[in-house]
Amino acid sequence: MSEINNPIGNLFKSEFYRSILSLFSGMCVARIVPALFAVVIARIYNPDDFGLFILYLTIASVLSIITTGKYENAIILVESSHEKRQIFSVAQKINTVINGSLLMVLFLGSLLIGDYERKDILLLVLIPLYAFFFSSIQLIRNVFISKKQFNQISILETSRAVLTGGLQCLLFVWPDFGLFLGAVLAQGIIYGFYSWRVAEALYFRLTRLNADELDLAKRYIDFPKFSVLSEVFNFISSQLPVFLIKPFFGSTMLGLYSFSHRYISIPVQLLSKSISSVYLQKCQDLKDNHGELGELTLSLFKKQFLLGILPFTILGLWGKVLFVFVFGAEWEFSGYLAQIISPWLFAVMLGSPLSAIFIVREKQRLSMVFNITLLAVRAASLIVGGWVYNDITMAVGFYSLTGFVFFVALTAYSLWLAGANLKRATFYVVKTVLIIVPFILLKLWL
Repeated sequence: MSEINNPIGNLFKSEFYRSILSLFSGMCVARIVPALFAVVIARIYNPDDFGLFILYLTIASVLSIITTGKYENAIILVESSHEKRQIFSVAQKINTVINGSLLMVLFLGSLLIGDYERKDILLLVLIPLYAFFFSSIQLIRNVFISKKQFNQISILETSRAVLTGGLQCLLFVWPDFGLFLGAVLAQGIIYGFYSWRVAEALYFRLTRLNADELDLAKRYIDFPKFSVLSEVFNFISSQLPVFLIKPFFGSTMLGLYSFSHRYISIPVQLLSKSISSVYLQKCQDLKDNHGELGELTLSLFKKQFLLGILPFTILGLWGKVLFVFVFGAEWEFSGYLAQIISPWLFAVMLGSPLSAIFIVREKQRLSMVFNITLLAVRAASLIVGGWVYNDITMAVGFYSLTGFVFFVALTAYSLWLAGANLKRATFYVVKTVLIIVPFILLKLWL
C-alpha cells in the first residue's frame, strides 16, 4: 500500500509511478526524433509526396485496427506464459491471414486491371505490409506490458522512430513512395529484431488453431465482437473535424483548428498512453483486490488532476496570447480555438488512461456503445455548429462540450468500476479547483 499514499514529491519511491515516468520519457524521445527528421524531410520531399504518404498511412492504420481481432489486449489478461503464447499465436494467425490475403488480392488485382504504374502497385501492396508489421509490434508491446518491461517499450518506440526517420531520408531518391516505404521497412526491421527475442513470437507457427488456441479465442471472443468496432468508431470520431470542418468552413479554418488541436493533444496523448500502459498491467495484478485497486486508482486520478488543472486553466484563459507569443500573430485564432477545446482535452487526459479498467473488467460491449454514442453526438454537434449557426467557434464549442461531458462521465464510471470512492474524488476536485480561482480573478481584472 506504500505506493498508493505517496505525495507527488515521493513519486520516485513508487515502482508504479517510476514505471509511468520511465515510459513517458521514452515516449517523449520517440516523439522528438520525428520532429528532428522532419527538418530534413521537409527539404527533400514536397507537400504532394507528404500528402500521398499520409493518405496511405491512414488507410494502413485503419486496417491495423482490425487485423488482430484486438486479441492483443487478452495477452495482458491471461495468467500463464503458456496462455500468453497461445493468445499471441491466435492474434498473429489472424493478422497473417487477413493481411496476406489482402496483399495477394491487391497485387493480383492491380496486375489484372493493368492501368496502374509500378509506384501505384508498390504503394498498394505496402498497405497490408505496414498493417501486418504494425499489428505485430503491438502484440510485442502488450507482451512487454504484461511482463512489466516498460523500459523495453521505450527502447522499441525510440528505435522505431529513429529507423523510420533515417530510412525515409535515405529513400528520398524515390519521392513518390520513399516516405511510406521507409515507414514499412522500419516496422519490419523492428518486428524482425524483437521476434527473435520475445518467446511468444518465437513460438508462433502459421498452422491451424490448436485446441488451446480455440479455447482462448472463444473465451475472449468479445474482443473481436465488440472492441474492433469500438476502435473503428473511435478512430472515425477523432477524425470528424477533418471530415466536417472543411466542407462547412474551408481549408483555412481546418488548418487553424488542426494546428491548435495537434500541439495540445501531443502531450496529452503521450501522458495518457504512458499511464494507461502501466495502469492496465497494475489493474490486472489487483483485479481481485478491489480495495487496493480502488485506492490506487483514486491516488492516480488525484495526481492526474493536480498535474493538469493549472496548465489547462492557463491555456483556457490565455490561449490566444500564448499562441501569438510562441507561433506568431497569424495563429491568434488557433489560440482562441485552443481555449475552447482545453476543457475537453483536460477531461481526455483524466479519462483516457483510467478507461484501461474496461479491458480488465471485460467491458468491451459498453466501450463500443460509448464510442458509437460519442461519434453520433460529436457529428451532430459539428453539423449544428456548421449548418445551423455557420460559426466555427460554435461548432468547435459544441464539439468540445460534448467531448468534455462524455469524458467526465467516462472518468467517473472508470473510477467506480475500479472501486474508487467517488465522494472522495469529488471532494478532491472541488478542493483543488480553488487553485484556479486567483487566475480567473486575474483574467477578469485584466
